Amino acid sequence: MTKEIEEMSPEELKAYEENLDKEIKLRDLKTKQVALDEAKDKEIQEAKDAAFEEQKTAALEAIYKERPELAPQPKIPETGEVKGNRDENGLVEYYNNYYKRNEDSETRSQYKVKLSDGAKTRFQVYEGGKYGEVGMGRLFSNTDSDSGCADEVGAWSPEDVYSKIVWETFVCTADLFRIAVKGIAINPGDGLGVQIRAFSAFGAPSAKAACECGSCASLLFKTYPLTLVQYNLEAIVCDKDIWDVGSILMDAYLVAMSNSWAKFFDAQIYSELETATPGTSEQLPVDLRCTPLISGSCCTDTSLINLYNAVHNVVANMREGAGLSKPMNPDYLILSPTVAAIFKRMQTARPMPWMGDTAFDDEGRLKKLGSLKVIEYCGANSCTDTADEVVAIIIDSRRAVGAVFGERPKTYKFFQSNCNSYRIDQWGYFAVGELDTDAIAHIINAS
Repeated sequence: MTKEIEEMSPEELKAYEENLDKEIKLRDLKTKQVALDEAKDKEIQEAKDAAFEEQKTAALEAIYKERPELAPQPKIPETGEVKGNRDENGLVEYYNNYYKRNEDSETRSQYKVKLSDGAKTRFQVYEGGKYGEVGMGRLFSNTDSDSGCADEVGAWSPEDVYSKIVWETFVCTADLFRIAVKGIAINPGDGLGVQIRAFSAFGAPSAKAACECGSCASLLFKTYPLTLVQYNLEAIVCDKDIWDVGSILMDAYLVAMSNSWAKFFDAQIYSELETATPGTSEQLPVDLRCTPLISGSCCTDTSLINLYNAVHNVVANMREGAGLSKPMNPDYLILSPTVAAIFKRMQTARPMPWMGDTAFDDEGRLKKLGSLKVIEYCGANSCTDTADEVVAIIIDSRRAVGAVFGERPKTYKFFQSNCNSYRIDQWGYFAVGELDTDAIAHIINAS
């Protein structure tokens, strides 16, 4: 601008004003364009973020479907309707704190376990005409309400948190329950019979001539019936104040009851495996010698050598399907600590050099023999030289033995006024039984 505004003619003022208006409009347009570009960029980024989240969700769902144990687990198992009018916050808080205090525990055979793993246990169910798997939470929601009972669970424990702690603790601390095919009977009102099913393998593909049609084939589900039995565990708590207020005694009863169930169920499972007519059996050439006897320089402990060879022979025969309806995939060896000790014997002041596939944990328990995971079960038959005694059991855990719960385990607390004590009763419907005997193998002493 070469002139002051006061010196401009009317024509010059008009031209100057038009130029200012144009410049102002240009600036407004630029500002609007910048805002529009930013909005478009934001929309594009949001669309990209949404697409990424969808892909991430789909990928996680695929992973969780393939590996359900990796899915996030709620602190408290999902519950249904809450019965009773007692505030459950205290019980829920106790439930969580109990797991924090007892996160690391041990089985009866002193294997380290985590109680939080109990909630991840999967159970086979049959609903709506198809099979599926559910978590521990369904164990407490697969039956009708207990309304109408003389002593309702909800009157003292919403959704019976006490039973959940006991049962999830038992699942973790049991030695053999982990190897059972687990199920839940969804329709307990239809009778005490329940079933576990396992699918068969397809036959071999068949050659066809030109234009010859194929023949339809389908998977066959073999049904294994089990019979539910009602079991009870009862305790008397004589000090009302400690039970209602303190947690020390409550912890003691939780541990004691869960250990009792674990011991009982493991004994039932082992009994089924030991008394079954096995699909494969291997008889030792001589009875086990439970006390080591070595002569000469090396490798004269015949019990160790015979037992080692027997295990590998059984595994080979099961994999090959020798004498069986189909090949099996054995994965567990079950024996007592005194039999397992045979594999820990020294030869010339060290374990035998050809036993490189024998592994022990940090506390000296046998944990692996060849391809088999080992359970040193303290309730298994002890080492013996008794003829024809079962000294070791090898199984294909996918179909050897089944364990089924028939309804939600229950706990009742009844105050006995004449004794100033509480009677605590736990009830559960449980069935255990052998499934496919081809999946069970025995190693036995000589006749």
